[in-house]
Amino acid sequence: MIYRHSYVFRLAVDPVLYLWTGHGALKTPADTIDPSGATWTGGAHLLSIPALKVLLNGAADRIEIKVSGIDAETLRLAQEDRAEVQNAAVRIGRVEFDADWQVSGQIAWEWRGEADVMTVTSQRSDDGRERTISLSIRSGDTRRSNPMPAFFTAADQKRRSPTDDIFSHVAAINAGVTRRFGPT
Repeated sequence: MIYRHSYVFRLAVDPVLYLWTGHGALKTPADTIDPSGATWTGGAHLLSIPALKVLLNGAADRIEIKVSGIDAETLRLAQEDRAEVQNAAVRIGRVEFDADWQVSGQIAWEWRGEADVMTVTSQRSDDGRERTISLSIRSGDTRRSNPMPAFFTAADQKRRSPTDDIFSHVAAINAGVTRRFGPT
């Protein structure tokens, strides 16, 4: 059995951006995400897709996708459409190929997230000018403004307010047990 695969990157903007990690154009069959199928742009512009993690136990993941080798027009469009990209749905999937490098089956969608911060860099290189677009993507609620979870334990309360004893008897409370608070 020959095992070959590539990854696809879908950004839900208008029009939808389709990139894959191979060369040339890649046509994929219809599925639930793209009911009429899709044509993905290759050319090795998609530098890499980092290791993907699944959202478990409230630990959201943030990844960064880089696209290089872009021309000045693509760079201009990226800067103009920056507002549309933020919070756009992102999907990353895997495409399997047979021994003749033909798509075998539908895309296996492995990860989804929301686009967050897009940065554009342009720097001199030995071959002229190298332009790169980086897109930070979150898989869940990874914004820094979110508070940490609060636990009603005496130790947590003492860290917030060293003289507050309001939760000093919480450890003695169990399901089906009542505890009187205040004067008896």
